[in-house]
Amino acid sequence: MIKKALIFSILILVIGLAAGTLIGQQSSKQGTNIEEERLKILQEDLAKKTEELKKLREEINAKIKQQEELKAQLEKAQQENYQRLAKIYESMPPEEAATRLEKLDEETATLLILAMKPRSASKILANVNPDKAASISKRVVAIKEKSSK
Repeated sequence: MIKKALIFSILILVIGLAAGTLIGQQSSKQGTNIEEERLKILQEDLAKKTEELKKLREEINAKIKQQEELKAQLEKAQQENYQRLAKIYESMPPEEAATRLEKLDEETATLLILAMKPRSASKILANVNPDKAASISKRVVAIKEKSSK
């Protein structure tokens, strides 16, 4: 009777251990499945975020291109305005044009001189205050050097 009880106890112990092992394997499989599921969700989130970033980059690049186009249009309009104003100054007597040019800020005067025909610009500059004429000339040279590079 004791032998049967002992054998029965050992049998129950072995069955319990086997069952525990199976349960442990199943729970580790479930744990692995849960981790795989989490990883899959994280990968999907990462893919969505990557797509969002690509769309944002495309939008930013489109905005940059649009701004560059607007800047080019603005520069062209400014250049046209300087060309028109240059023609007005060229049609004036050089002394009169020089008097008006002296009252302009140096940047505007420089851009105006650049927009004129060289012969007209030289006649006008000849009548401008020598210090201002020298300053404008230096700026013209600097701009020409910069644009040639």
